[in-house]
Amino acid sequence: MSKKSVKESTPGIAHATKEGRELLRIRKSFTFNLGIQLILSMKNPFRLFVLPFRILGMLFSKNRPSSEVKSNPRSGIFIIGIDSFGETFSMQADYLAQLILESNLGQVTLFNNSSKSVKDLEKIEWYRVPPPRDKNRTRKEWNIMIERLLSSALSISRPKHVIFFGDFLYRGVVDSLSPLNPSIPITWFSTNAAKSESIDLKKLPKINPISLPEFSETSYSSQSIHRILQRPDSKRILLLDILPENNLVLDCIIQSNEKCLVTAVQKEFSLPKEIEHVVRMNEVIGMQLEGNVIVVIDDESPLLPSLAVMNVSCLLLRTGKDISPILDEMVRDMELKGTLVVVRRNDRNEIIQSLDYLFSISNQNPHIIQKKGIGASPKQTNYVIKWLEKYNQPYN
Repeated sequence: MSKKSVKESTPGIAHATKEGRELLRIRKSFTFNLGIQLILSMKNPFRLFVLPFRILGMLFSKNRPSSEVKSNPRSGIFIIGIDSFGETFSMQADYLAQLILESNLGQVTLFNNSSKSVKDLEKIEWYRVPPPRDKNRTRKEWNIMIERLLSSALSISRPKHVIFFGDFLYRGVVDSLSPLNPSIPITWFSTNAAKSESIDLKKLPKINPISLPEFSETSYSSQSIHRILQRPDSKRILLLDILPENNLVLDCIIQSNEKCLVTAVQKEFSLPKEIEHVVRMNEVIGMQLEGNVIVVIDDESPLLPSLAVMNVSCLLLRTGKDISPILDEMVRDMELKGTLVVVRRNDRNEIIQSLDYLFSISNQNPHIIQKKGIGASPKQTNYVIKWLEKYNQPYN
């Protein structure tokens, strides 16, 4: 292979990092090249005669940017999982990588800080990095290291889609993703709806945050609200998580005269006086609920991603808020299969009819929901894969 062909085949990795791009900019600058010509002229005085013509040539020449490698089209998905503490996001990234392989969605590159080895190293290109809280490195050192490693890995793998799992956009990650071609989608998978509003996109405006259903390879633990509230299992409990402006739902529940204990998820604002009992969000989020329980939420509730795993009858009040396309797919599928009742208008008659339906099911048998499979939605990760199949179409 000639030197010329080697030089042409390596610009991507050579200029992947911020230092590489800055070095390229300096080497192409007029002052740098003028200095080179002056040094050459000092070494060889005969070059002084042609120096003016060389200077004119540099002034009128156009600096052509380094071209990307055209022989290798973009393919596959690049998944990043970074945790400040623990390995939650790192393991979720690993789990998604396995799902993508099983679904034949293309090649997978995994970049995370997991201490566990990847299951299928023959099919997954894996880059393991230390966590941000590594004791042997300062925050600045860690960000510089991540920027160099991640930029190089992205240049080598040439993905058509980049997915990020994490609770924070680290500077090293931002510096690596910012130079990517705008045609390459970057998605921030958020697995906790309670934190979705705190996601700061100012550092990387082109990243697309998307909330996921409860997402894990481990089985979800069960929780009994009856045990939390110290009430007998025969007692019907109605659990609410709605905003104050949607209290028409609570009025309809009270007017229904159904014998049930009305409770709610604890909030930072005061709850209506009709609600005397509360449970904490961390006691129910991501849980399979046991017993005779009916859940009523609106689309602002952090419990929305948990609908597929709750395993109880649920009513969802849609208020017109935009939710992520994956959660929207989950809601529509559960509604179609009869595992979820959706109210799309904050209308008294519609709410009462929906509540009557849920109460009628519960009145027949407190545990009929589990027997009929109501609430036993398809594996929630199927919604993620289905969205990826639609989203990862070939790009022009």
